[in-house]
Amino acid sequence: MAYLIQSDYKKLIQADNLAQILGNDYTMLPQIESAAVSEVTSYLVQKYDVAKEFKTIEVESINQPDKYYGDRVYVDALPYDPNKVYVDTTNCLYNGNVYYCKTTTTLGAFDSNKWVNVGKQYQIYNLALPTGYAEFDYYYNYKPNDLVFYNNKKYTVKINTIGVFPTDSLEAFGVGVTYVMQDSLYLGVGVLNTAWVAGDNRNQQMVNYLIDVVLYHLHSRISPRNIPELRVKRYDDSIAWLKQCAKGEYITGGLALLQPKQGNRIRHGASVPKQYNNY
Repeated sequence: MAYLIQSDYKKLIQADNLAQILGNDYTMLPQIESAAVSEVTSYLVQKYDVAKEFKTIEVESINQPDKYYGDRVYVDALPYDPNKVYVDTTNCLYNGNVYYCKTTTTLGAFDSNKWVNVGKQYQIYNLALPTGYAEFDYYYNYKPNDLVFYNNKKYTVKINTIGVFPTDSLEAFGVGVTYVMQDSLYLGVGVLNTAWVAGDNRNQQMVNYLIDVVLYHLHSRISPRNIPELRVKRYDDSIAWLKQCAKGEYITGGLALLQPKQGNRIRHGASVPKQYNNY
């Protein structure tokens, strides 16, 4: 499980070139990606909710473990086999789309009446907020009966409150109800689970910059003294962007901030440079 999926790399490098850099050994890619995530996180952890952004992404499965708000999956399957009989909830890949079987098939050509289309190959889905709920905002003035979502729990506000976390005030928020999704994207009998929303909830700038960091380190592994100039520049640009995000002076990167605000720089002493009056 990782933050990136293999199809992400197609945006910044051709598949053949990536295979060449890896020596066709994709088993090492998750380790390098994990190291890259740690490197990127080190710049952002004091200011941003990096755990939320860097949630893993995995192949959608009927037997997947429990999922929580913001969790993401992508659809993929083996190509349709005309010599195979498929039963309810099994899947296949056909003409670039992933399908789940609605009813037992027969041998032969693909019959669309027996399948439900769940999206293009590598289509990403994310688990949406419960209907009617809004993510908790530390600075929002909540009123009774407001519906709030925080730390995988649903809360109904009981009294006027602001600047208090739901976990810190039973009087204002109660105990809450855990929101966990035990059902997969496909519910069977041709029905898709509407709790899952088609779309990539990752920060797309972060996806691109992380790929640049990964590719830089992949080249470093091969020849540390002969890294392509393009990869060096894109890596340097990525680190510069991360540093600007960490400062938050010009850009924030569209990442979720920690609440309450953290990571602001502290200035010591006067703002006027020290004067040296030696005569």
